[in-house]
Amino acid sequence: MTWAGLVVRNLLRRPARTSLTAAGVALGVALIVALLSVTAGAKKTADQLIHVGRADFGLFQAGASDLTLSRLPEGLADEVARQPGVAATGRIYLYVTNAGLVFGFARGEFPAQRLVITQGRRAAGDEALVGDARARTKHLHAGDTVAVGRRRFHVAGVFHTGDPFEDGGLVLPLRAVQRLAGRPGDVTTISVAVSLGARPHDVARRLEHVFPGTTAVTEPGQVVKIDTSSRVIVSTGWIISLLALIVGGIAVTNTMAMSVFERVREIGILRAVGWRTTRISALIVSEAVGICLLALAVGLALGYAAAQVFSEHAAAGPLLQPDFTAGVFAWGLAFALGVGVLGAVYPTWRAVRLTPVEALRHE
Repeated sequence: MTWAGLVVRNLLRRPARTSLTAAGVALGVALIVALLSVTAGAKKTADQLIHVGRADFGLFQAGASDLTLSRLPEGLADEVARQPGVAATGRIYLYVTNAGLVFGFARGEFPAQRLVITQGRRAAGDEALVGDARARTKHLHAGDTVAVGRRRFHVAGVFHTGDPFEDGGLVLPLRAVQRLAGRPGDVTTISVAVSLGARPHDVARRLEHVFPGTTAVTEPGQVVKIDTSSRVIVSTGWIISLLALIVGGIAVTNTMAMSVFERVREIGILRAVGWRTTRISALIVSEAVGICLLALAVGLALGYAAAQVFSEHAAAGPLLQPDFTAGVFAWGLAFALGVGVLGAVYPTWRAVRLTPVEALRHE
């Protein structure tokens, strides 16, 4: 019998116990995968958001619970534009609706001017522009109408920016979006384009000092400075993941310890016919890892499904599209293997301490 066959045979001796243990570990893997994929997606979205309109960085309200809940007075954009190192500013209101993302741009400012019109013409009055990605999925063309809330807007044209986040949205005049949101005079962010030769990081830090209560975000990883909800989700998620690791390790330890106890005589026979303690240890560890690899397969599928369901039903669903990177799956694998190794420590120690004579005497 091959090594893999021996491991499988031992695990199938108690299929119910093996399945229940694997299910517990699978839930931990699913949690890790769902958490990290949503976090990676949020980081990717943040990168696209802070560079809307090809901006160098975005200025947000400090301490906002969510990027879209940042509130800045639109008049602040003029003050920011007069600061050293700032070439241009753009007032933006990001509005999340059931129909998708709506960007409120002020005509004449660089976020609106940098839209490349691929069909139709630039908007006039309260007309809308549709990103080409959204136009493809919703089958929209210049001349159609789109509904946002209780209002309908005429589509003047289709645009492209190269930013998937922006190209999947809808652009309306800033005033129209402010009315839809019921926040006249407010913007969610001020996009900043720095002067030639200026360093965005230096300009960002200067603006934070000049305008207390604001946070300049130059990199996606800095979003947690203002997005308190993301900070809570990430912190809570890691705590729960640590608890899942401990609980999963205990479950595997219990399963493998019972398996060793039930096979004391068998282990004694193996020792008597020449099996070394290292080989006995490898068998116990292999069985524990086998359980966790089974849990890994189930956990990856559950985590993928959970992340998709969360993004579809969350209020900020368009902003929380999960990103299933290789690193996300690597963490799931590391969690499963970590649980397997952790759970095999005590049973292995107990097995190798048995002497052949003592094991063979066991009833």
